[in-house]
Amino acid sequence: MTYDIITIGDAMRDIFIFPAVEEMEKPASAEKIKSDEKPSLGEAGFEKYLVFGLGDKITISDVEFSIGGTAANVAAGLAKLGFKTAIISAVGSDNAGQDVREKLATNKVSTSFIKVYHNKKTSFSVIVSYKGERTIFVYHAYEPQNFHLPDNLNSQWLYLGPMAKGFESLFNQVVAEVVKKNLKVAVNPGAIQIDAGLHSFGGLLRLISVIFLNREEAQKLSGLPGVSNIKDVAKVIHFQGPEIVCITDGKEGAYAYNGIDFYRVGAYPAHRLDSTGAGDSFASAFLAGIIEEQSLPTCLKWGVINSASVIEKIGAQEGLLSKGVIKRRAKEYRWPADTLRFS
Repeated sequence: MTYDIITIGDAMRDIFIFPAVEEMEKPASAEKIKSDEKPSLGEAGFEKYLVFGLGDKITISDVEFSIGGTAANVAAGLAKLGFKTAIISAVGSDNAGQDVREKLATNKVSTSFIKVYHNKKTSFSVIVSYKGERTIFVYHAYEPQNFHLPDNLNSQWLYLGPMAKGFESLFNQVVAEVVKKNLKVAVNPGAIQIDAGLHSFGGLLRLISVIFLNREEAQKLSGLPGVSNIKDVAKVIHFQGPEIVCITDGKEGAYAYNGIDFYRVGAYPAHRLDSTGAGDSFASAFLAGIIEEQSLPTCLKWGVINSASVIEKIGAQEGLLSKGVIKRRAKEYRWPADTLRFS
């Protein structure tokens, strides 16, 4: 079968826990935490922290189970948008692994390229959800060498999610496939790749059609000192090879730069319940627009609309939208002038 896009990376079980608020706001060390925070955050420093005592027993008001992992989320998002999608990943032979495969299949994502490792656990994350934000504890059971590219890789696009150490070998394999079959490739680098720097991408760097980053990641990857202008950050990264640099910035919306034009679209209105999967849902809708050869402003609009829907639900895939709904919302919404800028 020929796919529109194949994603590569983690597929895991997500466990959401909701701590009792009154037990997570202890004032211990609050003044020190506040003093350590950067003034540019614009709000009290300790607001970024959940403080509890070592050895405490914290009441959980609720718990939810879902599936996640960047590659799984983007695959599900693109499948929801009507694209033929598959994922290259690895899971264990445990109940969690079976659940991951079943839910992906239900979401019309092909699981043919998921390697099942017997007597091993499936990757999982524990997500502490608080005031619409989350703190994530992640257990990565598999490394890049566990993600096996099939001999016959029939796809127009590849999407690479965050990778653990040792990603360089897999990147080299992807380069060979991209060159041999003239594939398009999108990349969402993780902390390991960003810490390693752009040079660690090797030959892949100049083959990237779209690179997805949040503002903090882009700043670090660019190597520019201080808090640099977002356009300058995008220009530096683009100069290194990626055709389109896409940067998300939370409530400020998202940016795209193609070497000629720099675009910004503000966030689409939403009642934030849980921000897990916001970046992945943005990426899936943005890529859908790119695949359909939409303009960059339209791609940005699709991304922020999809992301806004996901953060109104618990889990990274519950709020994913169909293409028809996204197109309708993009057309009907009166985009404020101060949230839609082209320069």
